[in-house]
Amino acid sequence: MGAAPKNADSAVFDEATQWFWRLKGGAATPEDRRAFEAWRKADPRHATAYEEAREVWDVVGELDDLRELATAPDFAPPAKGRFSAGGHVGVGFSRRSFAYAALAAGLALAFIIPAIVYTQPAWLLPNIHATRTAKTAEIVLPDGSAAELAPKSRLKVAYSDSERRVYLQSGEAFFDVRKGDARAFFVSSGDAEVRVTGTRFNVRQGATGVTVSVAEGHVEVRRHAPGDKTGASLAEARLSAGEEIAALESGEGLTDVVEAPPSAIASWRAGRLTYRGAPLREFIADANRYSEVSIVADASLLDLPLVASLRTDQIDATIDGLPDILPLEIDRSRKDRIVLRPAAGASN
Repeated sequence: MGAAPKNADSAVFDEATQWFWRLKGGAATPEDRRAFEAWRKADPRHATAYEEAREVWDVVGELDDLRELATAPDFAPPAKGRFSAGGHVGVGFSRRSFAYAALAAGLALAFIIPAIVYTQPAWLLPNIHATRTAKTAEIVLPDGSAAELAPKSRLKVAYSDSERRVYLQSGEAFFDVRKGDARAFFVSSGDAEVRVTGTRFNVRQGATGVTVSVAEGHVEVRRHAPGDKTGASLAEARLSAGEEIAALESGEGLTDVVEAPPSAIASWRAGRLTYRGAPLREFIADANRYSEVSIVADASLLDLPLVASLRTDQIDATIDGLPDILPLEIDRSRKDRIVLRPAAGASN
């Protein structure tokens, strides 16, 4: 974590970044795209550098903070000159393309990129924290509370004088909230909101909705209507240690409170994934946070119940063993994807 791109020198990466922003900005002409393909195929380092630039966008470029900057109406006017990358001259920038290019100039500095994306805290986006595939991160929040991020998760911190609030934008996180602060502590994720004063709990934004599990203390969970800004809640519940509740995407309220064994709460922190009848889609979502190879399944399989406990380094072996417990077969014909299909002769 925090290393500069290893497979492309800074000059090549700079060219790749310029190309990426030009294509992403929507101003590229067919001639530009042909020139880009020629540049990409001219040297293996070019393709590698372009993929690294694209990966930066996947983690950073879609963050609201950058998107708002890129579309700001008072941003500097477009340059009158002409863009050049790899010796190719194209048309002038639009206002948005110019903004993209300005961001690219910063991103092209290899020592800044890791600070933006992975260093805690990041000097450019100090309130945004994100993790990569199979990587976790421990974050100290402004009040001394702690948050541990699971792989491929994203957290935004928004503290104020009246409240402590964080947004779990994707993935999963375990919180250890510091006591003694008069401000309430909120975690917002999807339509769910958790309110605490000092406790330890896990929040997961999964394939079926948001799940809250309490390891210590008490929390209040509320379900809001999508897009509601009034603060009104559709449902509320109070959880104690060893309890769990979910705000499912398929419903409008909250599920019943169920028991959550201590060993199962945030078991990912100990390198284990536990499923007690969870739908297969939840396992697939987790597996994709640890695997560099994309895992997908036929829609007819996604709701099959799975009971399993495995180490996070056993995901591949677990996938190989799924046909023994579920009516499916595995297609590994592609190097970049594992596909789960209904077993031949299986009835839906």
